Amino acid sequence: MDIGQQMQQLYQQFGELPGITIELHKELLAINIENDMAQATVFLQGAQLSHFQPKQQAQAVIWCSPDCDYRQGQSLRGGIPVCWPWFGDPSRNPEAVQQLMGAEPLSAHGIVRNQLWDLRAIEIVNTGHTRLTLSLTVENEPAWPYTCQLQLMIDISDQLQLHWQITNLSQQTLSFSGALHSYFAVSKISQLAVNGLENLNYIDCLDQWQLKSEAEPVIIDREVDRIYQQCSNRVSLLDSGWQRLIHIDSQGSNSAVLWNPWIEKAKRLSHYPDDAYQAMVCLETANIVDDMVTLAAGASHQLSITISTESLAINH
Repeated sequence: MDIGQQMQQLYQQFGELPGITIELHKELLAINIENDMAQATVFLQGAQLSHFQPKQQAQAVIWCSPDCDYRQGQSLRGGIPVCWPWFGDPSRNPEAVQQLMGAEPLSAHGIVRNQLWDLRAIEIVNTGHTRLTLSLTVENEPAWPYTCQLQLMIDISDQLQLHWQITNLSQQTLSFSGALHSYFAVSKISQLAVNGLENLNYIDCLDQWQLKSEAEPVIIDREVDRIYQQCSNRVSLLDSGWQRLIHIDSQGSNSAVLWNPWIEKAKRLSHYPDDAYQAMVCLETANIVDDMVTLAAGASHQLSITISTESLAINH
């Protein structure tokens, strides 16, 4: 089925629903959602949400690069990519995950970010709440020769919720890593403090994977690439420039990644403006390192995040 036929089929299924628009961004199909509480955009490639903005917020909550080229087979820089069945560099994943990997070459962050997911349903829960359900069956993949079913339910209201379920349909126990690789929009990185990571052990990926911790909220003033462990509490992004808090609450995850490329790495990244490091930060809800998932045949695992905002009172 070519992209024109796909678009026509989506219109037939969902085009009459209130607040739903089927969009074509160069080579990629997307669903635009607008309801009484928020606006969002979700691409079928990778089931990748690229935009979320509650109506009461003057600025978007989720950041996506203005330099994306929207090509088939190439994930977007930004939004919330789905990383699975490994995270980051394949060789840095736990041995139990590496043992299951198939044929080389293996790209970073797994195999589902640039695959076309199936839009199973759009539900208008009420005038301020829209729910999308997308699914992907992974089978006969050279890099991951096991059958698994992935489902992502996205709830768009005054807050954003993602419920991601992985079911092992193979005949053996599988171990995997994964993450919802969220890019958050900030006024300016110098105006940001990250609360909720204090006193947690983290792996510093920029310093030979040494184990460290910090007693204070994280201020980002250089390149940061950290894997936090035992991270199951609320993490909040305090943005004094836009006078708001972004709260990230998770279930089914005990690890998180904090990432900002800073000045020099930003210049080397594809589809990423040189100064974009000032406008975003990644806080990724994950199952990585010791927090990898091991699933028996037929079993399922669910990772969920709720992203909400809180406006801060401005003192005059």
